Amino acid sequence: MRLFIIAAFLLAAPAAAWEPNAAVQALYAEAQKEKEVVISGPATNEIEWIPAAFAKRFPGIEVKTIADLQGATKIIAESHSDRHSFDVWSFSLGGMIEVQKRGLLASLDWARFGLDTKDVVFGGQAMANHNFVYSVVYAKDHVAATDMPHRWEALLDAKWQGRMTAQSFLLPRLMGMLALDWGPERTEKWGRALIDQQKILITNAPAESLLKSGERVLAVGDSVSLAYRYSADGVASGYVVMDLVPAVQFAVTTFKSAPHPAAATLLAVWLASPEGRALYDQVVHEADIRPGSTSSLAQEIGAAHAKIILEDVATMDRRAEYYKTFSALVRGEK
Repeated sequence: MRLFIIAAFLLAAPAAAWEPNAAVQALYAEAQKEKEVVISGPATNEIEWIPAAFAKRFPGIEVKTIADLQGATKIIAESHSDRHSFDVWSFSLGGMIEVQKRGLLASLDWARFGLDTKDVVFGGQAMANHNFVYSVVYAKDHVAATDMPHRWEALLDAKWQGRMTAQSFLLPRLMGMLALDWGPERTEKWGRALIDQQKILITNAPAESLLKSGERVLAVGDSVSLAYRYSADGVASGYVVMDLVPAVQFAVTTFKSAPHPAAATLLAVWLASPEGRALYDQVVHEADIRPGSTSSLAQEIGAAHAKIILEDVATMDRRAEYYKTFSALVRGEK
């Protein structure tokens, strides 16, 4: 049923205007000879829409998908026997870094295919194309939008005590990004107050059942995309643009030993194009909010005068250390 809904949406939803240039058209001709391409991403919902949308733009090439949250481990293990299960990888920068360090990613001349190189990362080995944006998701049936806080520190108000939840996977990652702006001491103090003072409920599962029942009405550190997903599942949910907007940076890349190199390049270029970015926004609700983006979420953030904290290669190691510390705090080990 979900795939049917996505396919119907793709047929109806216009993407951003984009016309393949001569280099893309020549690449398409080569890709058709390979007949197929395989893409991996962290979760099914991130990639299941791609085959139908790609076939609409570039008929004659079958796209196969593999959802794997531990993709980096698989890629590195397979590289030891010089093989790859997939051609294209859509993942966060933090998840890509260990694979990139091993020299497994292919370098592309993105500009040749008409793409803006300001979003190139790893010296041309990947292209940033959409963001997982942290927010506070709220239950519309239990909280009015006008009552929602717009500052992370406002979550420490007594009126939210016992009314919040957070995922053990997401909360320490959110804190790691906040620490890039606040510093680790202020962030740790905030996190401890959420746990000890506000009695936030830490779970290993999505928040939608708690939001539906009203047992908890705010999901701290859930993403904008999760608000849409919960609503699609029948739990009316909204999101808030907070004063600081931490955003995980997703990128698309190919491999030096990709089994279908032409089709891999074509798929990666299309996903990084204005059309691909717009479809990520429309279908998955993970918009591009990088500087220069015209997505509706980027405009909403701009109108709120909020500060964006983007995942960045230069700060990745520091954030990883923060994450280790805050994971221990969230698990009650610190």
